Amino acid sequence: MLRLTTWSPAASNLSNLERPRCISTAAFFFATFVGLFSGVKSMLRPLFAVLTLSLAVGCSEEAPPPPMIEVITDKVVLEPYQPEQEFVGRLQAIDDVAIQAKVGGYVHSRDFREGEIVEAGAILYTLDASEYDAALARAQAGLAAAVANQANAERNYKRGMGLIPSGSISQSEMDDLTAKKLDADAQFESAQAEVTSAEVNLGYTTIRAPISGRIGRSIVSVGDLVGPSTGNLTTLVSIDPIEALFRVSESTYVAAMKQRFAEELDVEKLRSVEVTLELTNGLVYPEVGRIDYFANRVDQTTGTLEARALIPNPGSLLVPGQYVRVILHETELLEGLFIPQAAVQADQQGAFVMMVNAESEVVRRNVELGFRLDTNVLVLEGLVEGDVIIVRGLQLVRPGMTVKATPMPLAADAPTTAPAAA
Repeated sequence: MLRLTTWSPAASNLSNLERPRCISTAAFFFATFVGLFSGVKSMLRPLFAVLTLSLAVGCSEEAPPPPMIEVITDKVVLEPYQPEQEFVGRLQAIDDVAIQAKVGGYVHSRDFREGEIVEAGAILYTLDASEYDAALARAQAGLAAAVANQANAERNYKRGMGLIPSGSISQSEMDDLTAKKLDADAQFESAQAEVTSAEVNLGYTTIRAPISGRIGRSIVSVGDLVGPSTGNLTTLVSIDPIEALFRVSESTYVAAMKQRFAEELDVEKLRSVEVTLELTNGLVYPEVGRIDYFANRVDQTTGTLEARALIPNPGSLLVPGQYVRVILHETELLEGLFIPQAAVQADQQGAFVMMVNAESEVVRRNVELGFRLDTNVLVLEGLVEGDVIIVRGLQLVRPGMTVKATPMPLAADAPTTAPAAA
């Protein structure tokens, strides 16, 4: 049984190899119609001929070429930038002092408000000093006795020295007078030391701030008995300036030093790096600090290098123990190649981009990237200035394809002075 197939628009997509077959089929249909309807009236034959001829002509038309894929491209540009890196840090005080009692006694008064700023030398606590006043008085009395005894021994010694030439006293008596004088001198020195010790202990009954800073909560109250074994009475931390401790990974440190392998490491140059802080709420702290310390070794446990920055804190807004984001800014303005982040792809071989060469062919190019700069990323290796890369339509292209490249529409210039850490 003969099956007739209706022509559809899909027939226009037949390949060159299929077109002869289509034309042969049309000829076959024409011969068949002629044979089957040879007895039909002559007035219907022209109609069949026209139908068959239309089918043959339709099959013989060439299929239109597939549309060329259009992609959006951008050029690799050389732009100035200020290198920047971010790390998680923690604030700590330069000086963190535990206030303790050096002598025993009852707390007579507390002379500060918890949490306030105190100046160095300010009185924090006073202890009951009656016992130490009495001890000082005894020491002073002992000193007076020692002074009198020393004076008497000195007079006897001088008198004996005057009698020795005339033989009025023996040599043994003179030796005894000399020993008494030396003993009186020693007693005087001991009495002076007792007075000094009593004065020091009496001074310890007034506990003063050793540094300027913010005072903490008082552990003891008025009337408590305290002493050297009591422990901390309170704590005092310095506030201005304050330190920001952070850790740099070994890989980050090596990458930073890569550009300086040809140079001698200049610690002073590293300390010239500007440091700003970003608080946990996203606000940037207005004061600018400097790096003042790098560890002399990498921590084998964490694989990081400890660093420290000194941050001015005149308003006492920053407090020890606070977590911040430490942002390092190079003071020198550099130049680098930048491409849109949207152009970057990655696979097992690493990061790569799709380029369009002078013949409008798609070419893959592996790249080594640096940090991000807003929506752009720094290219360390793999591209040169002026290269044309695909930023839109990447999912439609493959290496070797011919495409129609349309430049990216011009947009507002992006800022180039505050790159974000990748």
